[in-house]
Amino acid sequence: MDYIGQDYGQCLYLYIDLLKYGFENENINVWWQKQDEKTTALVLQYYTGTHVFSRQGKYDAAEIAFLLKEIDPSMICGMKMTLSQLEPFFENYELELGLVGKLTNLKTYHTQGCYKANEEEIRELAQVLSEDEALGKPYGFELLYKQLLERYREGFGRNYINRDEGRIVATASTYAEQRGVAVISGVFVEPKFRGKGLSKNVLSAICADLIEEGIEVFSYYYIESATRMHQAVGFEPIGDWAKLVRI
Repeated sequence: MDYIGQDYGQCLYLYIDLLKYGFENENINVWWQKQDEKTTALVLQYYTGTHVFSRQGKYDAAEIAFLLKEIDPSMICGMKMTLSQLEPFFENYELELGLVGKLTNLKTYHTQGCYKANEEEIRELAQVLSEDEALGKPYGFELLYKQLLERYREGFGRNYINRDEGRIVATASTYAEQRGVAVISGVFVEPKFRGKGLSKNVLSAICADLIEEGIEVFSYYYIESATRMHQAVGFEPIGDWAKLVRI
């Protein structure tokens, strides 16, 4: 954790997972890379995903790539300066670029109808998300449901939803929460309900509760419309993010 220091905004999932689970969870594995007795990179595996963090992006990419190929993850994530060095080693993975954003000034929108999901609604939520190509592809229903349920029961994540005629049509979740830091993910609106402001509404609802609890809020976004939506709610970009997704 000393290596991460105050740079946790560059490795949020890795940082929060280590705070929450340490090295005792059977689903987590951690590796260090060192040069001249100094740490140059960290790799964390959680289920089928991995997170690579190098504070200055100066590390032995070939050595880390060899390790990752042994792990064979469905997804590798990290800052762009780190993953761009790994991309040439993974021809069967697709590089997706995005931004890390931090909530700096919440602009609350109309949030009527948005509420915190209970445990009985997690399965339905996992089914909705797993049907989406971008959100569900790296996981599949069973693994996504297992992770969402685990986070819910351990107070490690929360899910806000909005319904129309009984069906979940919009959602936003925290995929990691620990010691005053939370990561928003899984912002999703059913295609036929898009363009109606539902994403801003449900994102505002979850952010309002987090801010009220004194929690520092971060999020990842990958497309221009998501960038505009996050900025409208009050997020500002703090860095370039990337992920390699197995094709």
